[in-house]
Amino acid sequence: MSTHPHDPAARPGGGEPDGVPPAAPAPPAADPPAPDPLGAAPLALDPPAADPPVLDPPAADPPGGARPGPGGRFGARMRAAGRWLRAHAGHTLVVAVAAAVAGALVPPGVEALRQAFEEPPPGCPGAGCDGKSPAAQCSADAVTWEPKAGNPVRIQLRHSASCGAVWGRIVNGEPGDTVTIRVRGGSSRSAVINFGHDKYTDMATVGRTFRVRVCAVPSTAAHRVGKWVTYCFEGTDRSDWE
Repeated sequence: MSTHPHDPAARPGGGEPDGVPPAAPAPPAADPPAPDPLGAAPLALDPPAADPPVLDPPAADPPGGARPGPGGRFGARMRAAGRWLRAHAGHTLVVAVAAAVAGALVPPGVEALRQAFEEPPPGCPGAGCDGKSPAAQCSADAVTWEPKAGNPVRIQLRHSASCGAVWGRIVNGEPGDTVTIRVRGGSSRSAVINFGHDKYTDMATVGRTFRVRVCAVPSTAAHRVGKWVTYCFEGTDRSDWE
């Protein structure tokens, strides 16, 4: 059976109808890149080295070779803050809290920072006189209470108002004799004559009103000269001080 030569369906191979250009063939696949004959991976270049940091020169020592105290300027500022708090705080709790915070924040080993918020120890004249010798600072304004009757070796009670303290003294004793004082509600002090005839005790702190018992006890040495027994008296802030 014959077919019409112009029948598009009868074209061998089922090609496109006449008048339509054939599609362009697909380009051939690209060849894979040839491997490096030496098998070496590409070299990674290091970034350029950074310039070394520029360090400040060490600080020179202060004139005269003195070095700043612990903490330097920061320590000085903390000490100033501590002084301000002590001067202006209306309640000790404020200073206590500040001290606790400072202790938690500052690095260990800086003693000045720890001490900045602490109250300084009491001085003398003042509460710091307790247990100290009166000769250094408290004898200048001291007054004396010495009973005249029955006082075998001139036992005295001494009082310094500026130092807020009292002490006992024996004037005509012998080696081994003892003088003692006892503050009512306070501390006690005693002293023994080692040589000579005179000896005084260390100080005991008192308030504006006080009562003190003073005693002298003779030694029991066989070679002693004076013969007397233990003698005591009391003194108060209202005694006949001279």
